Amino acid sequence: MPTPSGRIDILAIDGGGIRGIIPATILAKMEEKLGHPMWETFDLIAGTSTGGIIAAAIGAGAKKGDAYTSAELVDLYVEQGPTIFHRGFLTEAEQVFGPKYSPEPLEAVLRNFFGDSELKSAKTPLLISSYDVQGNRTFFFKSEKAKAQDGAAFNWKLREIARATSAAPTYFPPTQLRNEFHTYTLVDGGVCVNNPAMAAYAEARRIYPDAKDFLVVSVGTGDRPTELKYEDVRQWGLLGWAKHIAPLFMDSGSDTADYELHYIMGNDWNFRFQPGLDKASSAMDCVTPDNLQALRDDAEGYLADADIAVKFETVCALLSQRWSAQAVGTGS
Repeated sequence: MPTPSGRIDILAIDGGGIRGIIPATILAKMEEKLGHPMWETFDLIAGTSTGGIIAAAIGAGAKKGDAYTSAELVDLYVEQGPTIFHRGFLTEAEQVFGPKYSPEPLEAVLRNFFGDSELKSAKTPLLISSYDVQGNRTFFFKSEKAKAQDGAAFNWKLREIARATSAAPTYFPPTQLRNEFHTYTLVDGGVCVNNPAMAAYAEARRIYPDAKDFLVVSVGTGDRPTELKYEDVRQWGLLGWAKHIAPLFMDSGSDTADYELHYIMGNDWNFRFQPGLDKASSAMDCVTPDNLQALRDDAEGYLADADIAVKFETVCALLSQRWSAQAVGTGS
């Protein structure tokens, strides 16, 4: 349901592993402020990796027909993060030549969380990214295709989509999805569109071809401090880069999408929320109790900053226009 003026509101959520606590915390504050779930607030929700998990949870009938709240996503990360990122007893050689984590705990968590809910249960259009290494192409799960009359080839269980979008190279093995129409070998969408805001804007223009105004709210998983110096990296080879290449690609992609949207849309209709990591680790898999709390603290501290608070209030005021106009029209 676009705003009364016809403006299309878009939400995009970055990837970043356990740092998904940050966008979930920010969106929980937004839901509290607006008094409406995210699927009622946005005309399209996009997500990559951990952001794809959040998008599927808050934008579809993931909870036995209902959508999850963003606050419930915070709880999921805090309660299940240590299970998902459990190191086990891998030898040093196994950590170098195989995925860092077994996919079984992640798959069990996703199975319990999403059950058998499907993409066609989306309550607002969804766009969730992955990458098909078999076809060498960016792969998008699109709820509008899944809902179409001939959409069987595009409809997947949400737990399968969540597994595909979060299969970060070096962290988890790829996942294979197959149906009677296609077979795909999928890895984390962060290798191509870690910040899905630009892709979401393009998809919104496709879904809503007559719309003239678009508003984008993009939420990151924390801005990693610069840690790699020339003296450290100049002689790295395959093994040296292996530990860093996945997060490096993902974070650089996020910055690129933000740059592109800034020059296409300007600042009036493009809002990026990206906290610094002042207390929390930049690692995608640091699940110590202290770091889980630090991620929440960084998100809440960011929103408490005076300038960010003004931007947050501005965004909420713009988003609330769809309901305030209705209230005036009904005399309530």
